[in-house]
Amino acid sequence: MEISKPLFLQLFIDLALLVSIIVLLWRVNVNLKKPLMKSHQDMMRELKAITTESQTASENFLQALEQSRLALKEIAIELDLKEQRVKTLLAKSDSVEGDSGGKRTAGVPQDKYEQVVQMIKKGYSEAQVAEATGFSEPEIGLIVDLYRVKNENA
Repeated sequence: MEISKPLFLQLFIDLALLVSIIVLLWRVNVNLKKPLMKSHQDMMRELKAITTESQTASENFLQALEQSRLALKEIAIELDLKEQRVKTLLAKSDSVEGDSGGKRTAGVPQDKYEQVVQMIKKGYSEAQVAEATGFSEPEIGLIVDLYRVKNENA
């Protein structure tokens, strides 16, 4: 009987462990089936709302960025065209100046571009010069800037 006592003891311990494991699994299962606490549910809803709002804001930002990029591209193209136009006009003015032997009549502008420069020198505003010559104000600013650069380099 000496062998049977430890066997019964081992069997009893094994059964106790089996019952405790079954109880633990049952309690874990019950906790898993329980819905989240109200505060956790509120936090989850708030997190989902913030995530959705963030995604919407980032999509709007990307759209605005793309629109800005396209607008800048259009402005760059427009500036290139105006630069070519001004260069062509300056080349024409240089060729006309070269044809006349470099002589100018004092106080009488030879073309509209010189008229713009003369009016600015006399103190007219860009708006007044634009109205008198038919150029836009940015074009007048560009003509004056090119005149200054031309005279600085000469």
